[in-house]
Amino acid sequence: MISASTKLLALIGHPVAHSLSPVFQNAALQYLRLPFVYLAFDIPEDRLEEAVRAFRVLGVSGFNVTVPHKETICPLLDALEGEAKLLRSVNTVVARQGKFLGYNTDVYGFEKSLEEEKVEVRGRTFLLFGAGGTARSVLFVLAKRGAGKVLITNRTKSRAEALAHWGKEALGLSCEVLEWMGDQGLCGDAVLRLRSVSGIINATALGLSGEMLPVPWEFLLSLEVVCDVVYHREGTPLVQEARKRGLKGFDGKRMLLHQGARSFFLFTGVPAPFSIMEEALSGG
Repeated sequence: MISASTKLLALIGHPVAHSLSPVFQNAALQYLRLPFVYLAFDIPEDRLEEAVRAFRVLGVSGFNVTVPHKETICPLLDALEGEAKLLRSVNTVVARQGKFLGYNTDVYGFEKSLEEEKVEVRGRTFLLFGAGGTARSVLFVLAKRGAGKVLITNRTKSRAEALAHWGKEALGLSCEVLEWMGDQGLCGDAVLRLRSVSGIINATALGLSGEMLPVPWEFLLSLEVVCDVVYHREGTPLVQEARKRGLKGFDGKRMLLHQGARSFFLFTGVPAPFSIMEEALSGG
């Protein structure tokens, strides 16, 4: 029951109307009868600093961060903890002793989803769409699990180049940049590199509103698995297309669930009731 002593937890991003985080986080909080409520706030990029200041004033206990704020929020926090220090990407902020501390639970969530889907990473080549905060977490997991090479493509090429450089220097991972595969054709060198790709990972927001990534399916001769960090009740267009082609395809719901369970513990100090969260997410 909400009262004057109820503490606020939140999600911030732009957009957030699609998010299922409030569904399973509130289900878990209510199940354990913890004095928190979890709400979602749509915060445009130019209002992020203002929102963080407001959260400090309001005494918000913690909040999750989704696109497009995972990188830009870092300088607005008092400290980064754990993997967030290396990644400079935060998806969980915890208020502790008057300070906002940034964590990254996306790494844990993505790695758990790969484990559940039994995706073989070691020595394989992956095509990664995106170069933002989520892409950094994905790249970290791929490096940790021994990927052979990652081809990175992003609409803004300079961001793809920066991510590839970080992957090489910070993670020791072989990374190459491909031109964004829109209307233009692919050069022969790109086609040759695509032939060795065994997995596609979408770490962009494309798919939230039914968009399809520009995937050159005809050149992906070794493709086995397609992973979309975006999620949708009926499955994203990318995952649907992959399954039509007889490939393993899964979206970001399991990643969302696992990172959310880890965030729940950071927020409350209480282990998440995982089965309750899972049940709520399945019905969402």
